Amino acid sequence: MASSREEKCVALKRYRLVQRRKMLGFSQERLAEILGVERSTVVRWERAENDPQPWHRVRIAETLRVPLDQLQEILDDVSVATPRGSTMGDNASNSQPAVRTDLLAGLRAFLTRYLPSDNAGSVRASLPEVRRAVARVHTLYQRASYVPASRHIPDVLRAATELTQSGSGIHRATAFKLLAAGYVAASKIACKVGDGETALLTADRAATSALLAGDQSLAAVAAYQASCALLRLPDRLAEAEAVTEASIDHLTRLRPSPHPELISARGALLLLAAIITARRGDVKQAARHLAQAQTVAADLGSDQNRLWTGFGPTNVAIHTVSTAVAAGNAERAIETGARLDTSRLPIALVGRRAQVHLDLAQATAIGNDGSSLAVLHLLEAERVAPEVLGANVQARSLLLDLLSKERRSATPGLRPMAVRAGLLT
Repeated sequence: MASSREEKCVALKRYRLVQRRKMLGFSQERLAEILGVERSTVVRWERAENDPQPWHRVRIAETLRVPLDQLQEILDDVSVATPRGSTMGDNASNSQPAVRTDLLAGLRAFLTRYLPSDNAGSVRASLPEVRRAVARVHTLYQRASYVPASRHIPDVLRAATELTQSGSGIHRATAFKLLAAGYVAASKIACKVGDGETALLTADRAATSALLAGDQSLAAVAAYQASCALLRLPDRLAEAEAVTEASIDHLTRLRPSPHPELISARGALLLLAAIITARRGDVKQAARHLAQAQTVAADLGSDQNRLWTGFGPTNVAIHTVSTAVAAGNAERAIETGARLDTSRLPIALVGRRAQVHLDLAQATAIGNDGSSLAVLHLLEAERVAPEVLGANVQARSLLLDLLSKERRSATPGLRPMAVRAGLLT
């Protein structure tokens, strides 16, 4: 009985629903008025005490400006409410408050199960079903829906792994391609959250699966992810550069002219190489990598999303901003960002659009008087991708940095944003 009462005392909350309402400037009263319900009804929805009726959901989706399927994901995302007065840093087990390690709990649990699971009697997903599931988790990630992406990825990897254990020949090779693509998505999520170790492990598994499938383009994308993971780890910059340069050299030597997926993979690696060389202070080499990427993008012909790389001319421009930030050249980053038109990107690349504002926020924060502009760019990043503050380690680190040198009169929007990010309560 005691444990039952304790369970009833656990407070739940739909943080994403609350965040979306606040981001659009609605109070609970105003949202209730628009929807034609009592404020207490909205309160119960946000506390996960009950679910909106089907006839309410269309109106909620319209008011919150989200598709119905995304609204369902928002409603499904229920968390234990954080007690008032606490901050992320209050938890002694979390030494890096900017890193949302909790988002990766399911993925980490999957990665530690090395023996095949006993699913006797269960129905395995078909190849088309797994293909759709892999595509969905990549789409969620690129849409900057990081919470549902992290929630779905363990099941996607489990289904893809089971698929590789049955069949042979082309069917098995295709299964390993899907498993490689699933692990690439897992590595992306871990990198975005800031967990370099998990990102590196999943990138390595992606590379192994791609090689078993005989797919060079997927192997190149896995190498890209391994380099990104190494950049999340201390003192691994040289290794990241070695992996990136070796992969670029390999793709450059391929003859005849490679498939568009290989072109995209090489272009993405060149952009990463530009950021790496900028970080170690070699601005000229970074510029050479960007120029090569521009040539590759011209060969591709347009902004595309092959193998979920988002590579194309606009992505090169976005990375020009990122490279300037990596080199500490705030002026160039801001100047380039002012000319950037992200509307040419494929519509799914919400996270890539938000990245521009994160980079500009970081660039403007470099100066002593740039905090107010940095906050404005963070607010714009949040408008474009509402989950960015809650999951993206770059955004969260910058928020913590801005809080450490806060001048409340100059940055009135900073603390409310940190609250929405879960960094303050």
